[in-house]
Amino acid sequence: MALKSKLGRLKKHMKIEPERPSSFEQADQDCNEHPSKTEDMHKEIPFLNKWTDQQTEPKWFEEHYTMVREVRYPIDTKHGHYLFAELSSIIDQWQSYDAAHPLSSHPLSAKGKRMDELLFFDTETTGLSSGAGNRIFLLGFGQVTDKEVIIKQYFLPGPEAEVSFYHHFLTDVSNMKNLVTYNGKAFDWPQVKTRHTFVRDQVPKLPKFGHYDLLHASRRLWKEILPSCKLSVVENEILGFIRVEDTPGYLAPMLYFDFLQEQDPDFVTGIIKHHEWDMLSLITLYIHLSKSLFKAEKKEESLHTIEKHEIARWFDYIGEKEKALELYEDIISSDRPAEKDILFKTMHQAAKLLKQNKDFESAKSYFYRLLEHQAYAIDSAIELSKILEHKDKNINKAFELAENGYEHFHATLHQRTTKENKRLEAELLKRIERLQKKLVI
Repeated sequence: MALKSKLGRLKKHMKIEPERPSSFEQADQDCNEHPSKTEDMHKEIPFLNKWTDQQTEPKWFEEHYTMVREVRYPIDTKHGHYLFAELSSIIDQWQSYDAAHPLSSHPLSAKGKRMDELLFFDTETTGLSSGAGNRIFLLGFGQVTDKEVIIKQYFLPGPEAEVSFYHHFLTDVSNMKNLVTYNGKAFDWPQVKTRHTFVRDQVPKLPKFGHYDLLHASRRLWKEILPSCKLSVVENEILGFIRVEDTPGYLAPMLYFDFLQEQDPDFVTGIIKHHEWDMLSLITLYIHLSKSLFKAEKKEESLHTIEKHEIARWFDYIGEKEKALELYEDIISSDRPAEKDILFKTMHQAAKLLKQNKDFESAKSYFYRLLEHQAYAIDSAIELSKILEHKDKNINKAFELAENGYEHFHATLHQRTTKENKRLEAELLKRIERLQKKLVI
């Protein structure tokens, strides 16, 4: 089918032409008008031989079935740059940190968890909205054991099978405790919760999962390096995994609606493979992110300076100020050349932390150097003025720096928003006015 025709069909399913019901609505209506339809389904599953060829089989619950696919990879299989077996050593390294160590409470830490308790989870849906009209038609998980990687996928053959769909999935994951996703906190798991509300009286309760969302970690490390932090980009640029003949995710809803009309699994074979690759990449991405943290802690030079800087900021954000300061100062003192923007940004963050730690002399040395950098000159003048006024009691020098900051502020008005200019001007004038009074006294 031509791409143009497919896009036209997708528009209809997205209700751009509201007079025509969606495929799901039509299927619901057909089931209500023809109650014998479910009996016919029980007798014969369309294209069962094709499903079987794809390692997929029906799993029944009451009168409806879900198509369940299970594939296994040896633990020494390589996916991009990494072997799946490397996850075992990563989990072991997480266990080695005692409770007082900064990494033991890090958002990626698997301390106290077994490798096979991690559920690498992903979904495919009929749309990207979060409303009740959006449905999950494919979900699954990857699980890593000592010997193999198990990928298990659950496919919804029609809206009438949603109870069966969630029954089988929730039964299989009842003993697992930790989700690993990519944007799962904002999208995938909330979607599961929404759909679960419609069938909750007929299926198991949702497990209470811990949650590692690797999108947040990826954005922290690579938003300044990569053109985007889509999983496909991270795969290509960071993980070394190149997809061959992949079905783009944006085509998934349209192809699924085609399947609902024809019941031919050929329509969704590419989506199912795309979904499988997503979950395999989650495993190697977790390995890579964990290794990056371990390398930063050991101050290894193999990390890109931007990655090291962003990991330091991450420690700063979660309250591990001492570890963050160590990494900031390692970047500043390194013989490895760094871009000036990153170097000055790191120096500014280090100066702020040193001031919080009451190491005013070290903070001053960084703030004085930052006076030379346009992006940090005003803030550095303000911070130096505060230290000189309150700690050194040097009112003349504090006043001079505040005035210098105000002059620089006027010279760079065009570089900031009106709101930011108002805030800075108010702060500078208040400081200058107070220091003037002290000078008179």
